[in-house]
Amino acid sequence: MFRLTIKNLAANRIRLALTTFAVVLAVAFVVSALVLTDGLRSSFGDLSEEITSGTDLELRPVDEFGGLGELPESALAEVGAIVGVDVAAPLVQAEMTVRPINGAGEAISINGPPQLAFGWVDDSRLSVVSLVDGRSPAGAGEFTMDLDAAATHGFEVGETYDVITPTGVVAHELTGLTSFGRDNDTLGATIMHFDIDTLQGLIDRAGYDSIAVAVEPGADRGSVEGAMAGLLPGAEVVDQATLESEQRADFNQGIDILGNILLGFAGVSLFVSIFIIYNTFSIVLGQRTRELALLRMVGADPAQLRRSVMGEALVIGLVASVVGILAGMGLAVGLREVFGLIGADMPDSPMIVSTRTVIVAATVGIVATLVSAFGPARKAARVAPIAALRDGAEAGTVGHRLRMVLGAFLAVAGLAAGAAGLFSASTVTSIIALLATGAIGVFIGVTMLSPLVAVPLVKVLGRPLRRMLGASGHLAQQNAGRNPQRTSTTAAALMIGLAVVSMTLTVGESVKAQFRSTLESSVNADYLAIEQASTFPPEVSESFANSGVADTVTRFRYDRAEIGGLVQ
Repeated sequence: MFRLTIKNLAANRIRLALTTFAVVLAVAFVVSALVLTDGLRSSFGDLSEEITSGTDLELRPVDEFGGLGELPESALAEVGAIVGVDVAAPLVQAEMTVRPINGAGEAISINGPPQLAFGWVDDSRLSVVSLVDGRSPAGAGEFTMDLDAAATHGFEVGETYDVITPTGVVAHELTGLTSFGRDNDTLGATIMHFDIDTLQGLIDRAGYDSIAVAVEPGADRGSVEGAMAGLLPGAEVVDQATLESEQRADFNQGIDILGNILLGFAGVSLFVSIFIIYNTFSIVLGQRTRELALLRMVGADPAQLRRSVMGEALVIGLVASVVGILAGMGLAVGLREVFGLIGADMPDSPMIVSTRTVIVAATVGIVATLVSAFGPARKAARVAPIAALRDGAEAGTVGHRLRMVLGAFLAVAGLAAGAAGLFSASTVTSIIALLATGAIGVFIGVTMLSPLVAVPLVKVLGRPLRRMLGASGHLAQQNAGRNPQRTSTTAAALMIGLAVVSMTLTVGESVKAQFRSTLESSVNADYLAIEQASTFPPEVSESFANSGVADTVTRFRYDRAEIGGLVQ
């Protein structure tokens, strides 16, 4: 039976390739998601470690609400005076709110890697950057940039450039180039440094984000930490391990979103491939009914036939897994290029194909194929040897009544789960889970019920085809209506794909319509000026008001607040 299984596969290479492709796509999406996210986590993990490596302790506000918001400048001297503190440096950071404009008049795009502005720290232990050209910023109107960003965007040392800030556009001289670590591993981010006082003025901030501390060699770190914790109510002290862990978590949050999107595509592909493989095996085994019956007559029992068919499925799953892993690696590279073409460059990261990725890919490929082939294998093994030798004999089918009852139950349960996701669920995770469960239930239920309407639909839809194509159209109509279950299962894969496309377009258009409706009902202005990455300085609205082209100019802003324990 094993040799027969291999011969059947070898004799139908094209069928093997086409059946395998259905699983390869799902496996490739899974592998690309895991390879991309593992590579990004590795790179950003190294970056997190390097960012926090020189900081022993850090004093910072407790949280955004109810805490200090920022540390007063007086806290720096108090921290520096603590016994055991070797160096204390104030930290100020602005993310995506400070954007330089190059000599061609182009600001660095906000759709790519982040643009980070920091206050310059002189001490090499607390600073992860080093000068490679020029000098550090010494006062107002000066800044540095990492060497790769400067080369990429056309900035040169000694030249003066306009810098967009929350307080206005200010001219600054590029005084030096920096390297983040030895190899400037910025992962595509633009890193700028300003004098501390200058950056505070640019972002309209009076205090510090935090104060970093390097403890003296041999000093009792616990005593230093305790002394720092008692300085300011509403402030906390964290160590290097905590800082690194938090930095990793911040990076991983965005990485997880990308991975979940790709895994969502993988889930849809896997769901569709199960229908395709099930239908393929049903058709093929139906065509091989006489062959299987002959094996029964010469001594093969139903269990051997099932094992033979499942063996074919196992080989297909193994081949699909291997090809899918290779395709997933290629897809990961391709996705990087696609993101780059749309202006959202992904940082360089290693190609990591972990043992977990291989196991998951093999599990997805093999299990999906075996599950899909199990039903047709059971049906083929139930064919009576004598009956199968007659013309028109086919494998047995699941009871019609049971199929209809189960299909109706799944469809109703799916609709109920979808309704619960839309109207009852309170969290994003529960909404997505209920909607996905509901969609799967509805798809499977409709597929099981569709034989009820397959024959009438074939008759109606086949009439124009029969008139246009004559005998060929009549034959196609008869073949489609001869086996309603096979026809409905075949159509299910296409139904799922069209449903996903329709859902995406419908949701997209609905969101657009909702935005249009909201803007039309809540905004009476003729024009809106919006800065995506920063805020407008007051001078902008004054300029609009004094230009003579606007009758009325109104400024507005939004922020987050904590009301009744809820952040809104």
